[in-house]
Amino acid sequence: MKRTLIAASVMAASCVYPVAAAEINDKGARTLRESLTYFLPDTVRSTGFLTVKPAGERYEISYDFTKLLKSINKKDFTVSGLKPYSVFAAPLDNGQWKFNGDSDMNFTVKGKMPDGKPTNLNYSVTDMVFSGIFDPAISYFRSGEVTSGPIRMVSKSGKEEVEASFAGMNYSLASSPSAAAGSMDFTGKGSFSRFYERVATPETPPVQIRAESLDFDVGVQGVMAEKLRNLIAFVLELVNDEKPSQAEIAKLKDLIRGAMPFFTALSEKFTFNQFTVASPIGDFGVHKFDYTFTMSEPAAATRIGFGARVETISTPAGIIPPLYAQLVPDMAEMEIGVADLNFQRFVDTLMEIDLSNPAPLPDAEGERLGKTFLNDGQLTVDFPRIAAKSALYDVEASGKVKGYPDEKDRYTLETSILARDIDKLIQYFQAAAKSDPEFNQVSFAMMMAKGMAKTEPDGRLRWDIKFEDGKSFSVNGQPIQ
Repeated sequence: MKRTLIAASVMAASCVYPVAAAEINDKGARTLRESLTYFLPDTVRSTGFLTVKPAGERYEISYDFTKLLKSINKKDFTVSGLKPYSVFAAPLDNGQWKFNGDSDMNFTVKGKMPDGKPTNLNYSVTDMVFSGIFDPAISYFRSGEVTSGPIRMVSKSGKEEVEASFAGMNYSLASSPSAAAGSMDFTGKGSFSRFYERVATPETPPVQIRAESLDFDVGVQGVMAEKLRNLIAFVLELVNDEKPSQAEIAKLKDLIRGAMPFFTALSEKFTFNQFTVASPIGDFGVHKFDYTFTMSEPAAATRIGFGARVETISTPAGIIPPLYAQLVPDMAEMEIGVADLNFQRFVDTLMEIDLSNPAPLPDAEGERLGKTFLNDGQLTVDFPRIAAKSALYDVEASGKVKGYPDEKDRYTLETSILARDIDKLIQYFQAAAKSDPEFNQVSFAMMMAKGMAKTEPDGRLRWDIKFEDGKSFSVNGQPIQ
C-alpha cells in the first residue's frame, strides 16, 4: 500500500502540467518522467531513482528508493530489503490517466538513535493493490481504490519494543463537482481490520491493545483544486530561491488570495470498534469509540470542532468500588469547538508582511499575526453537546464560553443543562450515603438544583445558567448570590 501511495503522492504533487500521451513512445515516457520529477532538486533527479518506459499501451513508472538513499549521508543507519516497485499509467481519451499498481513490501532499517541507543525497524505490507483515475488538470485523483493484506511493523530501540499490525486495509476515494464554480467535493472511506499493538519496556509490564476494526470517513467540500494546484506548484518552485524577488512574492500573494478560501467545509471521523487494552491488572475496553474533527470555511468566522463518543466502557473486576460502579456511563459524548476565528484577517495581515526575508518573523510581528485570528482579542469556545447516560441518569449540556486570553478573570459562560429521571440519581446517593456520609451533601445539592429547575414538555428538567465576568451568576433568570 505505502509504496503505491508514494507513487500517487509524487504524481499528485509534481504533475502540474497535463501530459498528453495518446501514443505510447519514448518521447512520451521522457515527458512523463520530466513532469514527475519537475520540482525535485537536481541532486535527487540525478540519482535516477525514477524511470519511465513504454510498456504496451501504458507507461511503467519504476521507483528505486535504494538509489535515492545512496545519495543521503546515512552513516547512522542502513536500509535493507527495499526493492524497486512499479506503477502503471495509461492515458484515457479525456486526458486523464488510469493508474494501476500491485506489489508487496518488506524492509528493515538498522541504526542508532541520537542518544546512541541501537534501533531496528521492520515494516511489511502484503498484497497491495491500487487503482485510480488521475486528472492532470487538478494534479490529483478523481477516484481511487486501495486494498492490502496484512500490515506489520516491529520496532526495537534498546530494550524497548513496539509491535503493531493490521490484518488488512481498504480505502476508496470519490469526487464530484461542488456548488461553487471551479470547485470539487472529495470523500474518502475505508477500514483497517483487526488492529493489534504490543508495547514492552524494561520499566513497565507489556501492554497489548486490540481493536476489531478502525473505520474512517473523511470529506472536504468546495475545494478550489486547480487554484490550489497552481499555488502549490509555485511555492515548490519558490523554495529553491534563497532570495525571492518582489515580483515573485507579489505573484505568490496573488495566488494565495485567488485560492482562498481553499475549501468550504472539512470533516473526518475515526471509529475504533471493540477496543481493548490488556494490562497486568486486567482488560480495559470500549465497545465503540468515535473521534471527529470538523472545520468550516477559512473565512471571517471559521469554526474548528472536535468530538469524541464512547459506548459501553468495561474495566477489570474490582478496580472500581461497587459504590461507584453504577455511575460509570454506558454512553458519553462530547462536542467542542473554537468559533469565530478570523482566517480572512489573518491572511490579509500575512499578505502585508515582507515574505522575501528568509529570517524568522520578529516576536512582536508573530504575536500580532496570531492575534488577528481573534475578534477584539476575544476567544469563543462552544460545546454544542456534552452528554452522558446510564441506568441512573440521562444528562446533556450545551453552551459557550467567551473570554480574553490576556485577562483570565474576564469571561462569560452560558450553558443549558437538561436531565431526565433525576429522582433516580438522588435516591442512589441517599442510599450510598449509608456507606459514605459524604454522599449526603451530593444528594442535598441535587435536591436544591431540582428545586431551581424548569420542566420541559418532554418531562426533562432544565437549567439555563449564566456566569459573567465573575460578577453575576444566574439560574433560569434568577440571580444566585
